[in-house]
Amino acid sequence: MATINLFAKENATSSFIQDVLSSVDYAVDLFRDIPAADSIPQATLIIWDLDSFSAHNLKMLKALREKSPDTLILVYAEAPERFSDISNKLYDSILSVESLKLHLMSQIAKLKDIHTARQIFRERMSHLVGKSQAMEQLRKTVERAIVHTGPVLIQGETGVGKELIARAVGCMYEKFITVNCSAIPDNLFESELFGHTRGAFTGAQNERIGLFEAADGGAIFLDEIGDMPLHAQVKLLRVLQNKEIRPLGSNKTKHVDVRIIAATNRDLQQEIAEKRFREDLYYRLNVIPMQLSPLRERKEDIEDLANYFIHTYQGTGEHYTLSGAALRKLQEYDWPGNIRELENVIQRALCFTSAGILQPEDLHIDTKVVQNHSEPVSESNETVSDYEKFRQMQLAQERDFLIAKIRECNGSVREAAQKLGLFRTALYNRLSHLGVNVKEI
Repeated sequence: MATINLFAKENATSSFIQDVLSSVDYAVDLFRDIPAADSIPQATLIIWDLDSFSAHNLKMLKALREKSPDTLILVYAEAPERFSDISNKLYDSILSVESLKLHLMSQIAKLKDIHTARQIFRERMSHLVGKSQAMEQLRKTVERAIVHTGPVLIQGETGVGKELIARAVGCMYEKFITVNCSAIPDNLFESELFGHTRGAFTGAQNERIGLFEAADGGAIFLDEIGDMPLHAQVKLLRVLQNKEIRPLGSNKTKHVDVRIIAATNRDLQQEIAEKRFREDLYYRLNVIPMQLSPLRERKEDIEDLANYFIHTYQGTGEHYTLSGAALRKLQEYDWPGNIRELENVIQRALCFTSAGILQPEDLHIDTKVVQNHSEPVSESNETVSDYEKFRQMQLAQERDFLIAKIRECNGSVREAAQKLGLFRTALYNRLSHLGVNVKEI
């Protein structure tokens, strides 16, 4: 921390604070009196004695917050409950004098982590743009969640940016492992997540660590957690309860220290009611809940998002801007594909338009592909575009090709993957995406 300002009258507690901080080479500026509002000095951390300035606490803490919203504020008092009228939004930590003497350095370390987290968050997560109230609240929630270790559950429609939020929460970890739960075959879940020993099952020729062990000391992102089969949910519950894993085929457990972040576009309450998701697992995961609003409910963010994507995808030396009419076209659309769809529309416009001011006709929105965000158009509908028909033909050809290759290998996905130059898990993921059931080949 760069600067610590201590606001306190001369007494035993303020002397104790100065002695402790000087012993660890923290530079402290001491203020015995309250400065004028327009001359409040900048600081990384402010330590404020509520008892010393009881008549001015509310006014000065508000002034400090308004002038330096990022400054961390630790307040203390002999009896903190006497100051219950002061909103907890005006400080980051509150201690009694007794607790201060016992935990001063641990509190400063915690606030230092918050300061570091905010810096990393702002440096790496500039793409979390938007000025809507929902987005402002989300940013505050993410900043708080970064420095905690509890599980996070992110819920929202497809395309709202759940993985970006997950990466924001895990931005302080060097390790960040992503698991797409919908892409792992049911019979491989336990092996993929927790590993296996040699000979644990047919084809297990070598010992293999799982993704949880690979993420030890970091964060693991369980995307589409709602698609996880029930037998794997039981195993995950044990990890959450005991921080232990047991590889398939082993009789020994391993301790893992992993921050778990999960996301889903499903209504987990409905999944619980229909017995497809465990209620106990839901409550274990939902320690820090985050609900992401769809883009149609925060259209005030569309301008910032569109400009961000323009800046991201325009070529070197090119300069694009949105005309007022083009912006209105974007804001009048309901965006069933959410932010991902908006990103695609902007990227497409930059690809087929010369640099300059983008007009409404430059923005090609596939309004015919989806008539209503809750009612997808049937594949047989006449409104399906030629490109979509072409894409479906490509997928059908790829599906037939992969099935033929696996049949050539007598049903062995592992052997087929080797011949194709793919990882086995990559081939399984592709087959799952194409809707191919390996057991039926």
